[in-house]
Amino acid sequence: MRSNKRKTRTSLLSLTILSLFLIGILSTSIVASTTYQHTLTKGTDEFVVDLYNDAEWKNTVDSSLTPSDWFEGEANITNAKSKATLKGWVSTTWDTWDVFTSIFMQEFFNVTETFILLLIMDSQGYNETTINTNYANNYNLLFGLQAVWNYTTNDYEEKPSSTEVVIAFPDPLKYKLMLDDYNSLAEDLNGNLAIQFSGLSFPNVSADQFLWQLIFSGFATSEPHGNYLESLVNELGCENTTVSGSTLVIERYGITNYTVEISYGERGMMSSFTVKDISGSIIYQITSSNSNWLFYLILIIVAICSIALVAFLIIRKKRLHR
Repeated sequence: MRSNKRKTRTSLLSLTILSLFLIGILSTSIVASTTYQHTLTKGTDEFVVDLYNDAEWKNTVDSSLTPSDWFEGEANITNAKSKATLKGWVSTTWDTWDVFTSIFMQEFFNVTETFILLLIMDSQGYNETTINTNYANNYNLLFGLQAVWNYTTNDYEEKPSSTEVVIAFPDPLKYKLMLDDYNSLAEDLNGNLAIQFSGLSFPNVSADQFLWQLIFSGFATSEPHGNYLESLVNELGCENTTVSGSTLVIERYGITNYTVEISYGERGMMSSFTVKDISGSIIYQITSSNSNWLFYLILIIVAICSIALVAFLIIRKKRLHR
């Protein structure tokens, strides 16, 4: 009898340990870590406009804007769809000049303005070599390309609407260096007489503005995604942005206060984009096939099955001894 009891206890203990082990394996992506790993994979994500309340948008965000000013195509029509196919990426290293021209100048200036500014900068000694010498920071990143089909209520065209970049910096702390170097360089450039005479200037960028810019510039997170976003927001010193799980929660102001929530899926790409009014009601929402639900569903199923199996064995043991 004692031998049978020991065997039963050993079996139950082994099963419990196995269950915990399986759960641990599946939940590794949500365990805090100081090392970040990208989770980009080739594939296609389809996005759908689930909801657009035009009247509430105009009363809350901006009466002169629509979601199409944030997303290309018919993003202001409910049930409009878009898709993006990530083709691949390369590991590379950027210096300050690359960050300055590829992230900041592309955001604030058109092609003609950029060309003029670069000519003036070069004539004034602000060339690539000088800037990289004065701001000697290097940034490891993944630089990817994806084919994008703009939002439409019709069938997709055979060819994509555009090819856009995906940028993933494995170290979220580097974003602070980028922003500080840009603002320092911008202040220096704005003090140059030749640039002043051009009628152009480099805007000072806050942490929240920089993050908002990144969201629409192919930003991708690394795993564990929640920790990555927390580090990014904290290091930048954002005042109007918080993190909830793998979701950025951004407080913004238009006609009234409103909130934008951007969630990132297991691949590190945006999986949903939601705009809420001051009362918390959704006035705009985009969702995609890139989401976390499958991962967590598997995790929950494994946990429930493990608990149910342990409970069954305990109940069966008690019945046998009645």
